[in-house]
Amino acid sequence: MTETRLTFCSLCESFCGLEVDVKDNRIADIRPDPEHVVSNGYVCVKGTRFDSVQHSPDRIIEPMKRTGDKWEAISWEQALDEIAEKIRSIIDRDGPQAFGNFVGAPGGANLMSPIFRGEFYKGIGSSRMYGTGSCDTTNKFRVNGDMYGSAMRLAYPDVDHTQFMMILGANPNVSGNTLYHLPRSRDRFAGIIERGGRVVWINPRRVESARTGEHFFIRPDTDVFFLAAFCNEIFRRDALDHELIARTMKNVDDLKEAVADWTPERQAEVTGITADALLELVDAYLAADGAALNMATGVNQGRSGTLCYWLLESISAITGNFDRRGGNLIGEGIIDFALQAKDDPVLKLGFHRSDDLPTVSGQQPAAMLADDILSGEVRGLFVEASNPMLAVPNPGNRLEHALGELELLVSIDWFRNETGNLAHYILPAATWMERPGMPYALQSFVGCTPTPYLYAADKVLDPPPGVREEWWIYTRLADKFGVTLMGSPMFSGILKLAARLTGTRLGFINVPKMLISGMLKQSGQPNFKSMLKDHPHGLRLPDNPGNNFLGTDRVLTDDALVDLGPPDFVAAFKERVEPLFDDERANLDKMKLIGKREIKRMNTSSANSPRLVKDKTNYAYISPVDAQRLGLAERDYVDVSSPLDSITLPVRITDEMMPGVVAIPQCWGHQKADGLPHAQQHPGVNSNFLAGDGYANVEKLSGMAHLSGIPVDMVRSDRIASA
Repeated sequence: MTETRLTFCSLCESFCGLEVDVKDNRIADIRPDPEHVVSNGYVCVKGTRFDSVQHSPDRIIEPMKRTGDKWEAISWEQALDEIAEKIRSIIDRDGPQAFGNFVGAPGGANLMSPIFRGEFYKGIGSSRMYGTGSCDTTNKFRVNGDMYGSAMRLAYPDVDHTQFMMILGANPNVSGNTLYHLPRSRDRFAGIIERGGRVVWINPRRVESARTGEHFFIRPDTDVFFLAAFCNEIFRRDALDHELIARTMKNVDDLKEAVADWTPERQAEVTGITADALLELVDAYLAADGAALNMATGVNQGRSGTLCYWLLESISAITGNFDRRGGNLIGEGIIDFALQAKDDPVLKLGFHRSDDLPTVSGQQPAAMLADDILSGEVRGLFVEASNPMLAVPNPGNRLEHALGELELLVSIDWFRNETGNLAHYILPAATWMERPGMPYALQSFVGCTPTPYLYAADKVLDPPPGVREEWWIYTRLADKFGVTLMGSPMFSGILKLAARLTGTRLGFINVPKMLISGMLKQSGQPNFKSMLKDHPHGLRLPDNPGNNFLGTDRVLTDDALVDLGPPDFVAAFKERVEPLFDDERANLDKMKLIGKREIKRMNTSSANSPRLVKDKTNYAYISPVDAQRLGLAERDYVDVSSPLDSITLPVRITDEMMPGVVAIPQCWGHQKADGLPHAQQHPGVNSNFLAGDGYANVEKLSGMAHLSGIPVDMVRSDRIASA
């Protein structure tokens, strides 16, 4: 008998609602939920074809141990006992900071995992946490902390009410949004135009999202000059909300002084956006009755991601478009997570390392991982829901060598990926179809969504008997180390007992449901059971009216004023931006590399899906101008090289590319993925080999890796053109 169950897709931050037909504990069909309160019947192909991932014959469904190049299945108790013993040995000899964690994006979308992961590492005394956040978003958390007083005070564009929206470095129609929740993005952007507004895309590639609205090419990694000139033009016109600034903000003069030398004409020298175009965009922004700004991964990954986001947020603030309907808003979640995070030793800005690089929102720079291992500072590592071999800068594949030097490497994942190949143990985790949950913290607890709502879902499938959720893994390890969870010996005892009894006849306590119910009850919302029964498609919450942040105690700086000129940002701007500008002018003839999102891939997690991945390789996308200059035809091979490494792949020629720019989809390069046989047959190449790691290649304010706007050389390869 087939039964239809409701859940939400957890592959990106859109969290679209799904209907899943289940027969004999297998997925028979996946469809969008037409009654979901926000996604309203929309879901992308990655969600509807997740069955090919869920039921893959290559999935790891019991703990595995590597001996030499052989893998054997072992029991959970053996795995956890041996892992705990090795962790103790490392900590006893080298201290707790020698044992760390690396987490990928799916680990953040799992509501329970960050809670229990944090409790375990806090209990053993380690703050050695890395993650892919420092490859895409930690710049934003650094800005939030310095400007608003907490890393988790996240602003988002009021898409459904704005009259002008400008988006830099994003392609939400393909990859969802960065940090804010916007399912049905194409319809939402079209709605701006239908009500007489404008949507403007600033991007080195005419991305799929730009089919709705207007597009301006910008040379990669020059956004800081564009935004500085945009901001300075607002000061030049005195188009400021002086009363609002005086009442709710500080250090506006420091911001004004920092950008004073940046004119429309000057930025045009390197960005490719003419002075007239910038001035017209400023005109439109200031004239709109509610104007919103947003920037995402393509800008975050440049050399000035933190400075860019500071300028973008400041433009919104000084013009009165911040904390107002139609502009950029600060949401309210079901709990004040930002207030909790303000003084949390894990989530607040910290300097825990032997160098001067920051820990932002709990993550140290991923681009330092190889150095930290090879220097001997890190001797053991958990890698959860990630594949850093492909996801972080990896010139010369030196991270493979580094990971191979670890005394203990544990992969918590669904598959044995390239990183898992080097692990000593693989611990099989549940998929999002196999656990109860809610959309993750930034949507539920921070309220970073233009359409506030709550959603809770039970598991759709029973996991295989040997599979466990991450909360269980960290709780069982905490039990073995005598770590008290949640600061309460009594509650910790309940959690540990529940973990010990999981999988037995007495395993009646469902910890995720219990905790989610507690969170909902604490916030005055229906409990988990009531959400499933009375609000199966989600519970719509009141819209954010704006005018509820500035001048209130929700601004968490010491004086409750928004800081428009954080000293570290002002100093970095004065020190770095002029040399970067000189470098750009000196290298205008150089090709620049950017990443490219693909609708059928979500980083490396979908690489092994035959229903999603058909191409044997990724491609280098270039403009017809560059193809003619280099003497290239469609699908000819090219050698793309940086000062650090070189890759070879075929080209695709398209007028969606700005001349002088090459786009290569990231997170390919599966030649060694024998645990992912489909991916290995469709290997492609890893563009992150061209990026630099180590101290010189980390953005010092936020620890971000430099993965976009990398100068490269391109020449025709000796390889024969592919069919």
